[in-house]
Amino acid sequence: MNKSLTLSLNRYAVIPNKLRIAPGRNTASGSISVDLAQLFHHYYLDTYGRVPPDPDPAHFEHARFLMPTSDFRFVGGGLGVSPASKRSRSTELGQAFCRLFLHEHLNITYFAHLESILNRQLIRAFNGCHIVRTSTGDTPDYFCAESVHRFYLAEAKGRYDSISFASAEFNSWRQQFCRVELRNSRNAAVPIKGHIVATRFATETRPRVSSGLYAEDPESPGEAIMAGEDGDDLGSAIIGLHYSNIAEKLNQSVLAAALANGLPLPEILGVPATLWELTFGPYAGLRFVGGYYQNGGFGPMFQHVDDRLRIASEDGLRLDVPRGTFFGVEESIFRAVISVVRGSGRFSREFPIQPEATYFYSGVSMLRDGTVIAPIEFFVPVEFATY
Repeated sequence: MNKSLTLSLNRYAVIPNKLRIAPGRNTASGSISVDLAQLFHHYYLDTYGRVPPDPDPAHFEHARFLMPTSDFRFVGGGLGVSPASKRSRSTELGQAFCRLFLHEHLNITYFAHLESILNRQLIRAFNGCHIVRTSTGDTPDYFCAESVHRFYLAEAKGRYDSISFASAEFNSWRQQFCRVELRNSRNAAVPIKGHIVATRFATETRPRVSSGLYAEDPESPGEAIMAGEDGDDLGSAIIGLHYSNIAEKLNQSVLAAALANGLPLPEILGVPATLWELTFGPYAGLRFVGGYYQNGGFGPMFQHVDDRLRIASEDGLRLDVPRGTFFGVEESIFRAVISVVRGSGRFSREFPIQPEATYFYSGVSMLRDGTVIAPIEFFVPVEFATY
């Protein structure tokens, strides 16, 4: 299911192709379409640890609060009943919109919270480069990366009030990029391309207001250019933290710790996992390492029937039997992650990505990092393996 928002861009010299009003014109369209399954996918990766969302990650938990219109609009006055709860939920959703926008339109695949990068410096130096806070106050939300040598800062905002590039408030968001510096191995400050992505949410009670996405391209201070191993090591840290978050969701704590710290994983510590096969659609036969979250009930969801595993049902006549949701990582990408932690602990420029998926069902979402979220009915377990 897609919902539309208005679109406003600022300081983008080259408009991303998908956002152009026409392919050959460097002019932005006035609107943007958002796939709710992919929006939730980013929300899920950014918000949850091991605990599964309620009711179901394939059915965007906020979708029940959206009006049945083509635009992105909440029923009533929005999510939450108090100002504090509304701020908290709009912030989380704003971060999901930020990740979705950067992923879909600027080819940015990997995300790590800036706080995680700052903390990781205490464990392992980035080949001599380091990040420093230059003043007090809020800093950008993310260090994110397209690859090991192309990385960015990003700040996300979500709110119900108006947003304007000319406002004092938007200028205060720009100042967050001035509170951190990336310094190379010679201690010279390096400029970092950054993005501010702010989303305004429309509600039923304010019918004249439209939901809109506002994106700007600022830079952090600096004069030098980061190249070679300086940049690759920081980019590798971002990718490692991204997959550490995913490994945690796969119930792989040891793997998550190795990825978070950029440390090799000894061969004696095996990584047991279940291989699943996608059985339907244009990607039938693609294999994933993962598992499922069950909605209601605690019994096994699969049983052997005629020497084959099938989804179990205690009452085949009922239509309201609880189902599950699959979460996993494409097998070749999972193997590549394992290869990193069995080796140097560093990601390389040749690390693979999953080709952009073609839409085929509203409850299925696949991202370039290899992760998938979908109804369990689309998958069948095929092998137990240790990596």
